[in-house]
Amino acid sequence: MRVNVLFVTNDDMVYGFGNNSEGCLGFGHNTPVLSPQLIPELCHQSIQYFVNGMNFVIAVNARNRIYGFGSNTCGQLARNPATHRSNLKPEAIACFYDRDVVQVSCGSVHVLALTTAGRVYVWGGNSFGQLGCGLTMREIEHMYEPTEFEFAARYTIRAVYCYTYTSFIITTDGQVFSWGDNTHHQLGHNVSGIALRPRLIATIGGVKAITSTEFSTIFHTTNGLYLSGLDNNYNNQFIESSAIGSSGFGTVFKVTHKLGGKIYAVKRLQFADSNEETKQGVLEEVNGLSKLDSDFVVKYEDSYLESNHLYIQMQFYSQSLRTVLKDKPIVFGRQPEDQMNVFEYFTSCEIFKEILECVEYLHESDPPVIHRNLKPENILIDPNFTSNRFIKVCDFGLATDHNTRRQTISPFVHSVCGTFGYIAPEVLMGKQYDHKSDIYSLSIIGEELFGIDLQE
Repeated sequence: MRVNVLFVTNDDMVYGFGNNSEGCLGFGHNTPVLSPQLIPELCHQSIQYFVNGMNFVIAVNARNRIYGFGSNTCGQLARNPATHRSNLKPEAIACFYDRDVVQVSCGSVHVLALTTAGRVYVWGGNSFGQLGCGLTMREIEHMYEPTEFEFAARYTIRAVYCYTYTSFIITTDGQVFSWGDNTHHQLGHNVSGIALRPRLIATIGGVKAITSTEFSTIFHTTNGLYLSGLDNNYNNQFIESSAIGSSGFGTVFKVTHKLGGKIYAVKRLQFADSNEETKQGVLEEVNGLSKLDSDFVVKYEDSYLESNHLYIQMQFYSQSLRTVLKDKPIVFGRQPEDQMNVFEYFTSCEIFKEILECVEYLHESDPPVIHRNLKPENILIDPNFTSNRFIKVCDFGLATDHNTRRQTISPFVHSVCGTFGYIAPEVLMGKQYDHKSDIYSLSIIGEELFGIDLQE
């Protein structure tokens, strides 16, 4: 027998039977029990429900007290595993006597608890960063004292969920934050590997509940079910509308998310090198650029690897500077070869000022970012602009961090890339370059915007 059964009768008696590995039935021993037997410590305690992890159980009663029994190898019973490897009988977790716990959820070796005050406590093993403290297993293997989860204090929390080595929080407005093991993209965001801190799942909302396995997660939303995990690929997530741009480095598609109906731009790049180390290196670089979150740049929503492709999911904007350059003479009632009037000139000045501010933001980031592919198609117009700005720079598939402490941050930093006509001479000739290559591209864009030729 490889299962365990616990149940409460109408007269408030608690029974159990099963394999009883590491004493997870609370009988005071760890030998199998083949027929229901009484668990005295839990009788007449008004036990409401049980939650279980890997060979351990948490019981919650009507007074919101919690009891733990079974394995404690990672401190999941809130006791020091150095001195208590297991609880063979149920013992109350004393630190919750006055905290009024309303929900408990268990992973394989970790626990999340939610109180009526909306506070979240976490404890247990940290093998895949599932404690959400920002530290790896090498830095903190486990945490046996229930610790308030400071991140959750910034939100109103409705529910908590743990599965194997993953953790989830649902807010009262239906948002979900997840962290821990994301080897199979089961966290709902496609950055593979381990998420050491909570990350918002930007593509879904209205979440009411979560069910999960080791490899996948189902989000129950007001609009239906959403699956994330082994089957979470590009075609399962999006409906592709049309290709809206392409280059030698990839194609950008306008897509609609199947669940929420929100429109995104997704750039798909194919790897010439199928080496997994190369792919992961590029993915890490692209993920690093998600820190560029401001009014100056198009927001990276997600990025992930699938087969031999890298997908970059971004905000979608339908208009670019190329559209402005085409329509501007018509709007101001002149022929392309005619001089601008004062109103068009000052409008062009405002546009160029915002473009310069965007590039300045990239160059002053820490570490600085060289765009390397500045052109009108990569300068987008935000119709719902805020902060009195309407220009954003996009397409960081060709951008790169520029770490001044090293000659290069990746094998791609000093490679030939960009669009002919806007590319700086030193880049075109394959020489070493820096942020000044973007300045050259800006001069070409300025020539088009103001209708001048700096070479004359």
